[in-house]
Amino acid sequence: MIQLQGIRYSIGQRALFEDLDWVIAPGDRVALVGPNGAGKTTLLRVILGELAPEVGSRVLARGTRLGYLPQEAAERFDGTVLDRALEAYRHLLEMREELDALHQRLGEIAQDDEHLSALLERAGELQHHLDLHDEHTMVPEARRVLSGLGFSVADQDRPLTEFSGGWRMRTALAALLLTDPTVLFLDEPTNHLDLPAMEWLEDYLETFRGGLVVVSHDRVFLDRVATEVRELDNATLETYAMKFTAYLEERETRRERVAAHNAQLNQKIAQLNRFVERFGAKNTKAAQAQSKRKQIARLKQQHVVLPRRPKHISFSFPPPPHAGRTLVKLRDASFSYSPQHEILRQATLEIAPGDKIAIVGANGAGKTTLLRMIAGQLAPVSGVREVSQHASMAYFAQHAAETLEPEATILGALEATAPAAWRPRLRSLLGNFLFSGDDAFKLCRVLSGGERQRVALARLLMTPANLLLLDEPTHHLDLAGKEVLESALEQFPGAVIVVTHDRSLMARLATRVLEVDGGRVRLYAGGYDDWESARLARIV
Repeated sequence: MIQLQGIRYSIGQRALFEDLDWVIAPGDRVALVGPNGAGKTTLLRVILGELAPEVGSRVLARGTRLGYLPQEAAERFDGTVLDRALEAYRHLLEMREELDALHQRLGEIAQDDEHLSALLERAGELQHHLDLHDEHTMVPEARRVLSGLGFSVADQDRPLTEFSGGWRMRTALAALLLTDPTVLFLDEPTNHLDLPAMEWLEDYLETFRGGLVVVSHDRVFLDRVATEVRELDNATLETYAMKFTAYLEERETRRERVAAHNAQLNQKIAQLNRFVERFGAKNTKAAQAQSKRKQIARLKQQHVVLPRRPKHISFSFPPPPHAGRTLVKLRDASFSYSPQHEILRQATLEIAPGDKIAIVGANGAGKTTLLRMIAGQLAPVSGVREVSQHASMAYFAQHAAETLEPEATILGALEATAPAAWRPRLRSLLGNFLFSGDDAFKLCRVLSGGERQRVALARLLMTPANLLLLDEPTHHLDLAGKEVLESALEQFPGAVIVVTHDRSLMARLATRVLEVDGGRVRLYAGGYDDWESARLARIV
């Protein structure tokens, strides 16, 4: 279907991948993983033919249709949401328009017209093609896919320009799925999806008949849709014929084997070096010493680059400010932007020290509104919000990373807000957040989205607080960054309230779940898995 052989691609002096071989066969379901900046998106673009490799070949089997969803595909479109999805059938719609025009012309010309035979033949060809593709199912199928991705029937007939970039990305995804490609390439497809849309996409992809290559930092998603992992790191592509969770264990096993292999080589090299140092200057041993040098050179070539090990952090937060029995209370608190636009209705909630609460719900349900009301950024239009005099809150907004001063260094960004107790430990803190050595002096304006997110999170976690309020903190983070955040939040001694679609984070952190649905707020005792079981039981 698709064959890459001996591929090399560089940016400047740095090879993103070299001598890379990969055959993507029918039915393959591959998770393409690797650290941010390893070159995953670049590799996708080479496979798609958008970028030409410096060395190597790319062969595409005849009839192979490639479908690609880039990370940012929210282009402007002047029609409705449904019209955008139907762009997948543009070639069929054009055939229908041509056939309708032919029928009109055939009704106007005489039976002995010299063009009659050719017109009838063309009309027959068009009708045959449309019959093969069952044009009558186009609109129902487009509406089904749009509904699965979260669009109500009414929203499907609204202009696309009325929707945010995240919702426009969903229409691009819908149109892509409707093209039914031979191989589907998805680059971070869950970035703008809420939980119901993610689950619908997972179900859709499980029954998708073509090949699939997906780049994602959503571990649950990868486990559900992929049966093979390809890891791009250190300019090489490693294959793991297993699901993602099993890959994480196997990668560590391979790393241990490689480390043991390298240790044995180093031991042999050290022995040979001692011989060369001892006898290299003696004429009687010169030939032997030269032979040992050649052995050393050969052994060094057998060294294997170690796979990067995920960073596991362990650092102590300063003791949070003293808190009483309750930090924040909401009692019958409601919020609306207008009498016709009620967001939250009679929410009742009590947050205690040490609580770890995940707020869940569909996009637009009011999760961020609830978080901001807890934080005091929005006042309830009715009901009561009570805050303990001992409550000390730190709030992380969805776009917190965008508030970093572009010309500040990473270290400077932390120094600008660091409490005195943290200043001697800033370099250590940066190391825990995957910034080592001279990384501390990089300017914020050159950082990737994930790097900026890590800096913003590091700043937040320095704040003396006993209640952290986090809105989508894992956005832009790669797998290593998510591991850092989860470890930090597990160790945080205060309360944490988090709005997130990251199921791994919720399963690891949450001890209670707040569900926002239809303006109502329901609190579930127990963690994310307990809430998920209750939700599925309601659906059944």
